[in-house]
Amino acid sequence: MTKLFLHSYGLRYHYRHKPGFDVFSLIDIAAELGFDGINVSAHLPGYVEISGRERDHLRKVRRHLDHRGLLIDIETRGTEVAHLSDCLAMAADVGAGYLRTFTTGAPDRRHRVSEAKRNLSQLTPIAERVGIPILLENHEDLCGAEVAEILTSVNSAWIRALFDYVNSMLFFEHPCDALEAMEPWVCSAHLKDCVLLPPVRQGEEGTLLGVPIGSGVAPVAELTQKLARLGLDRICFENTWSYRAPLRDRRGTGEPGESIFGWANLRELPAEWMINAAEMAQSAPGKVVELEMQALDQSLCWLRKLSIGAGLTRSAAKA
Repeated sequence: MTKLFLHSYGLRYHYRHKPGFDVFSLIDIAAELGFDGINVSAHLPGYVEISGRERDHLRKVRRHLDHRGLLIDIETRGTEVAHLSDCLAMAADVGAGYLRTFTTGAPDRRHRVSEAKRNLSQLTPIAERVGIPILLENHEDLCGAEVAEILTSVNSAWIRALFDYVNSMLFFEHPCDALEAMEPWVCSAHLKDCVLLPPVRQGEEGTLLGVPIGSGVAPVAELTQKLARLGLDRICFENTWSYRAPLRDRRGTGEPGESIFGWANLRELPAEWMINAAEMAQSAPGKVVELEMQALDQSLCWLRKLSIGAGLTRSAAKA
């Protein structure tokens, strides 16, 4: 049975603009909504979403997870050996099952690929010693085939993959093609949805906009069914309402304006999708928190129609 996790990024405005909200609040919301676990971002500066880096704090997090009957995965970025070694220790302190990362650094992605091959090969014995596999994501840097190239080179049971439902669309790579390339290594996934906004000016590629799950163009149901057939242990639900990212170079076979890469009609999009949440938070932080929870709840209402989401309960009002 595939477990469903809740991502801390989906409540990022709660962390920043709801007084008192922290990782313990996230744990309580996930438990009340019926999730099996949480994915928590652990980034410098501040480790905001894990709410601290001290060992005593991490042990308190682990005890609260145990109390609420939840699992946890930790997420970070970069492939530097020292950084990921430190993050593996953090992951061990909270009892994480996986540590997710993605490549950062040089603009030249071929350099990133080479660096990731070298670094992740060095991290293999460290991950094995700690007992926590490292998952490389097809983030906004690499397409599915490039992730597969790295993992083929590293060739370790301790360096695997996390599949993101929509990131490959930034490169006009169909998500199903990305999944096919990464399939032998996938251990977890980021379940989310999006629409594509048309270019504002000539010569631009357009923008990917995160929307409530089930209301966008990503083949969410198809991808979830494929992952379930693979026997995936866990999938992470990620509310990306208001998130925007520019479309990139065309590494896939998709054509702008066609099929799932069709442009959204701006006049038909709900007003709350088009809000610049970061800007609104400066003057109306409470409204941004409210809209974020509405988007999360709308996504869960749709997700309950899928077998993987059938056990979720409606308790968003408790947030």
